Amino acid sequence: MTVIAAVAGCLGAVGLILLVGELRSAPPRLDAALARIEPVPNHPLPVDSLSIGEGVGRWLADHVTRSAGLLALPRTDLALLGRPAERFMLDKLALFVTGLVLPSVFSALVVLTGGSLTWTFPVVAGLALAAVLWLVPDWNVRSQARQRRRDFRYAFTSYLQLVVLEREAGAALNAALENPAMITEGWPFRRVHEALTRARHAQQQPWRALAQLGEEIGVRDLIDLAHTAEIAGNEGAKMHDVLVAKITSMRHEASAAARAEANSRTTAMWVPTSLLMLGFVILVGFPFFSKLLASG
Repeated sequence: MTVIAAVAGCLGAVGLILLVGELRSAPPRLDAALARIEPVPNHPLPVDSLSIGEGVGRWLADHVTRSAGLLALPRTDLALLGRPAERFMLDKLALFVTGLVLPSVFSALVVLTGGSLTWTFPVVAGLALAAVLWLVPDWNVRSQARQRRRDFRYAFTSYLQLVVLEREAGAALNAALENPAMITEGWPFRRVHEALTRARHAQQQPWRALAQLGEEIGVRDLIDLAHTAEIAGNEGAKMHDVLVAKITSMRHEASAAARAEANSRTTAMWVPTSLLMLGFVILVGFPFFSKLLASG
């Protein structure tokens, strides 16, 4: 029993370490960053060249997450964050096993200290905790991806403004699209620059590359702008009007989203403020009412 408790405790500690690492944002992998700037996408490595952990993660990503719902793999969010699906599934598996083991560890510790628990407790609690921990990486990835998409939209609005200035200065369309993406080290500008570089190497239209980037990272503004720009063609006046209209639309959307978030946070502050005021009233009025009740 002691050996089982020690092994279960080690597994629980590993799971807690993975949980803390999952909640921290990790930098993108070098191979994923290099794959984004390749003119031709890299072919997946054969299973024999993968490690055991990566092979298990790839099998889970290919077979377990094919369905929709809670088992669906957030591929768009992972692509936006630059995280491999294999590592994501390994983290989910480790947290799932940790959730199954922790109640058994707790039950073993209770038994060793002289207590007693029913056999249903580790089963029911293990399944419930495993289900919750299985979803923790999904919540974390979706939260980080939501914030990254918001940051991307803000940066892309500034990028389009620079493109308009380049066009007004007489630059060609391709130069006007690529030059602003090279003036900063921000990750949204790097993603745009990588997409345009891929398009130039593959001799594709830049708007098609931006549309593919929008589909890859889940930003609808890129897709809409690319489709509108393809319809407008390469005429300077039409393209200028398209870019200015998109900048105005994105700024209005960002302003509306900021106001909605501020209003929601203001509304949410009523609950703790009301509880604080209620506690203050009880603290001040309790001595008076207690004496009044005692005297009566």
